[in-house]
Amino acid sequence: MSRDVPAVVPGDLPDERRTVHLQASPTSLIIEQTLHTKRLDELEDALNTHISRQRFANATVGEDANGMFAFRGHGSFGIFQVRIGRELDVMLEPEEADDRMAFVMTASGAGEVVLTRGILPYSAGHAVIFSSQQQRIVRFDQETEARVFMLERPKVAECCAKLLGHDIPGFVDFDVSADLDTPSGRSWLRLLDYAETEMSDPYSFVRHSPVAWRQFEQQLLTGFLLSQRHEYSQALLAPQAAAVPFYVRRAEAYIEAHFAEPLSLADIAAQAGVSARSLQNGFRSFRHITPMMFLRSVRLHRAHAALRAADPAAVTVTEVALACGVRHVGEFGIAYRRVYGVTPGQTLNKRRWPL
Repeated sequence: MSRDVPAVVPGDLPDERRTVHLQASPTSLIIEQTLHTKRLDELEDALNTHISRQRFANATVGEDANGMFAFRGHGSFGIFQVRIGRELDVMLEPEEADDRMAFVMTASGAGEVVLTRGILPYSAGHAVIFSSQQQRIVRFDQETEARVFMLERPKVAECCAKLLGHDIPGFVDFDVSADLDTPSGRSWLRLLDYAETEMSDPYSFVRHSPVAWRQFEQQLLTGFLLSQRHEYSQALLAPQAAAVPFYVRRAEAYIEAHFAEPLSLADIAAQAGVSARSLQNGFRSFRHITPMMFLRSVRLHRAHAALRAADPAAVTVTEVALACGVRHVGEFGIAYRRVYGVTPGQTLNKRRWPL
């Protein structure tokens, strides 16, 4: 993806401002925007365009500031910095879809975030976490350069569910205040620094490979979930025995619900959210069979139950088998006898062959 990025470079004109365009590589997955400006309206427009709807509350038209905005990321997942260079309140309007969240700290200086529950400080050692639906005011002083990690709440919830091995209701609710001067806080900051380095490196795999980007995104989401406090923190950090991966369980549930359909390995893997190879490996490691063997087993057991309940005068073995997704009736008969010790016809004619 490519995008023209407005950048204002000081020092070349009498008013120390001129506009140029920086263009990302057409093959890059990372969007980059950089703006240096003395005009508050330009900085406000950049934040409205690239981040969310907001306005500068205590600024008048024509006022100048030492403004800077820089963003690196992919969609609603990324890291950005904002410097205004003067005391100012940024009013963030609530979004209808409560599906984004922000982790706000500083690269330098300090500030405050005003939420309905109170006023919370943010600095290089202390962060504030809030969602996109809350009414928020982010306060800057002259020395504040905010550093923000922006992410999508559905992806956080999905990652959390995968780590836990089961579905969770709704989104993950984080503590709004985060102390970064702790072992977990420092670990998270190192991961955030690594993320910025990777996204800024023009030769990084995450900029050009969708597979690398997905792994990179999952690494950041996992680090965020493990380092910040929320209702699932203890469950995630508790020692756990090897559990069946979430994607294996998801694949099994999908097969159980759609066994009568003409499913392929690719279909099942897509629904499980992993590659066909990962799904094969997961089933072999935790179920000791392949996904297609599991599908055949489900069809066999469903056909067995249907034959036992059927009226032999009304249906045939072939009709029951086809209704259960079986495509090779001969192979079905062999597998059925091996498992149940009788033929499908003997099960259907249950008056002669009680089971």
